[in-house]
Amino acid sequence: MKAAVLMEKDRMEIARIPRPEVEEEGVLVSMTQAAVCGTDLKLIRSGHRDLSLPRILGHEGMGEITASRHPAFQKGDRVAIYPGCFCGDCPACRAGHTSRCETIRIYGFNRDGLFRTVIPFSAKEVSSLVRIPEKSDPGVVLAEPVACCLSALGRFRYLEKTTALVVGAGAVGSLFAALLLAEGWKTVLVADRNPRRLSSGLPRGVLTMAAGTGGLRECLERDGWGGKIGFLAPCCPSGLDWPFWEVMRPGGGVSFFSGRGRKTEPLALDADAVHYLGLTLAGSYGCDRKDFVFAASMLARKRLDLSFLDCCRVSLSELEAGLDRLRNGRVRKVIIDRF
Repeated sequence: MKAAVLMEKDRMEIARIPRPEVEEEGVLVSMTQAAVCGTDLKLIRSGHRDLSLPRILGHEGMGEITASRHPAFQKGDRVAIYPGCFCGDCPACRAGHTSRCETIRIYGFNRDGLFRTVIPFSAKEVSSLVRIPEKSDPGVVLAEPVACCLSALGRFRYLEKTTALVVGAGAVGSLFAALLLAEGWKTVLVADRNPRRLSSGLPRGVLTMAAGTGGLRECLERDGWGGKIGFLAPCCPSGLDWPFWEVMRPGGGVSFFSGRGRKTEPLALDADAVHYLGLTLAGSYGCDRKDFVFAASMLARKRLDLSFLDCCRVSLSELEAGLDRLRNGRVRKVIIDRF
């Protein structure tokens, strides 16, 4: 028998499950690491539009192939796991936009996820597996959130890499800031209303600003950044709940990267400012497989060093204790590394 984190209607538990069989042209992956993020907390606390129950949770992880009947994979191969199961045949998939697949199923949301000892992948599902070098950096477990940042940033490839602003210094905000620095942005500002979040767990080289969105415009103008922000990445639900257009430089870009949670009021926006400044606003949700492959490669070879990130490492059975630390803001990321 193997273990899994099972979410049911009103509870989460560590359940015992039978060891799966290897399907024809399928593989078995023994998990070596899985990461817990804020979205997982949201699933547990209040659900999600894409969540169906009962469900094994988890959508960020890596593992080792322990049995294979597929010609492209051998026992012992190490793999990062793209979180979507996509068809490969619809127009979106053929264009490389797997996150917009017409029949997408997401591990940990509407398909059983990665918080379990051993995972079977069918012949159709092996397209979610990305082979990584044997001695890859363990940071590969974070390929999914990095890939989400890459997908968002990829919509603004034309921007001059001057000054970027990340609103929210949680795990994703920290990762986005690190990616911007790695991609050559000259100045990366990270703003958060909690000064403690800005004191550690951020990449070297960022500038910090202790301000919530209520006073962020004034702080930016006071410190000389008014009209100089070339790219804005909101990495928290309230990240766009302020007159951000008033600090953007002409031709800048704004990523609608973070959902607004349960907010019911429409986002207030000065359309004239967007028009006259020539701003580009682009939504982003999830990541395409091509971005995931690139993110896994960057992390495997330490082209993106995430050693700055404060993590808590737990066993599968200790997940609840790790979740408590995540809820209380004592760590940015929880990593399950013992299954």
